[in-house]
Amino acid sequence: MKIQGSGSPMNAIAGAAGPGSVDMGIVDKIMVGDKAAVDSLSEKRDALAKEKNGYSALTSALGELSTQLGGLSAPEKFQRLKVESSHPEVIGAELLESAKNLKPGQFNFEVKELAGTAKFLEQGFADSSKSAVGFGFMAIERGKDLPDLDITLEPGSTLKDVADKINATAGGVQASIVNTGIGDEPYKLLVRAEKTGEEAKIKIDPDSTFLDFKEIGKGKNLAMKFEDVDVSRAENSFSDLIDGVKLTAKKAMPGTSVSLNITQDVDATSTGVKDFVEKYNKVFSTMSDQMTPKEGEKLSLGAASSMRQAIRSLQSEVSGGKSAPGSGGLSLADMGVMTNAKTGQLEVNDEKLKKALASNYDGVMKVFASSEGGPGIAEKLSNAVKGLQDRDSGVISLRQKSLEQNIRRQDQNIERQQRLVDQKHERLQKTFADLNGKMQMMQSQQDGMAAKING
Repeated sequence: MKIQGSGSPMNAIAGAAGPGSVDMGIVDKIMVGDKAAVDSLSEKRDALAKEKNGYSALTSALGELSTQLGGLSAPEKFQRLKVESSHPEVIGAELLESAKNLKPGQFNFEVKELAGTAKFLEQGFADSSKSAVGFGFMAIERGKDLPDLDITLEPGSTLKDVADKINATAGGVQASIVNTGIGDEPYKLLVRAEKTGEEAKIKIDPDSTFLDFKEIGKGKNLAMKFEDVDVSRAENSFSDLIDGVKLTAKKAMPGTSVSLNITQDVDATSTGVKDFVEKYNKVFSTMSDQMTPKEGEKLSLGAASSMRQAIRSLQSEVSGGKSAPGSGGLSLADMGVMTNAKTGQLEVNDEKLKKALASNYDGVMKVFASSEGGPGIAEKLSNAVKGLQDRDSGVISLRQKSLEQNIRRQDQNIERQQRLVDQKHERLQKTFADLNGKMQMMQSQQDGMAAKING
């Protein structure tokens, strides 16, 4: 009688792992249910994180809307102005940031004489970098509040050397070499004051050099009339005559009246309103994304509740069709801003909006901007946005806090569950490793006995 090792009970227990050993893959099979529990917790955590990211996007969109509303909430912020000159070749103008308090109006000017720069021109040399201009000292008076400029010229100094020395000594004057292209001595040295005005005058004493300067321009002030009042300035550009407006006199034209018209800019204001509508709609599209679960997902009750409250809070401030106090009976609908009943978003009729602005600018402004009649839509919406994001009571803030807390708890649960799984996995591996060792020892004994019997 022979004993066959392969048909022993020990090998039956070993299975696919082979004679005398345990299939260690059985540990992973046992752990499938425990790992599935961890995966389930992770999936829930990912769903919470995804919802939190959606609220972060909504918070960003609300921030953009709030910024845009800030630019419409007060008359000086809502109003957009433009300035036009009847003779832009004589006087140009541009609005500055400080023009927020400026009122529309007309101003009249007459430019008699432009501010000029003191200029001196040397008579000429054959070459700018080779012809010697003598040596010695040259003094330049630089006008009010600046000491005289003393230039020392070494023997062999050229026109370029003189220009470089003047420019290296900062303040008051500038020197440049002009190639006139005329005659045998085309190179001339032009020295001029850095600023315009009577007090920026200069005077040159070439002393013992070969230089011979001639005055070709005097420092003089701008002379003009503003509303029949004589006005003088040292420069041709200035912004201290009309608050918020920078003026630039470009050409003297005595006897010509120049009108400067400051008016309300319908196109720029229309763009501001349309930008508000764009930011408002971005908030609603972000809310819609949150309210529309993707395939295989389910909208949480918390998300549905907070989104519905947020939508109602914003819609209540732009719907109802009531006109603003002092607006002449205007409502948003009257100026072409309508609410889409299906999406809740706003739509703008650009032509109707511009027509309303052109015919009743102040009325449109009072619909948006707060006035003596009460808060406008911009302030009301701004307050609604602040309410949604209030740290203690805002539905958006509260939902975000709730999600953050749930995510932290879920992270803790996952960590705890994973730790338990790892510990169980380690125990099973140790148990089956011990079993495997014992089975191998028994298999060895069985094989030995079989060999003796068969021998």
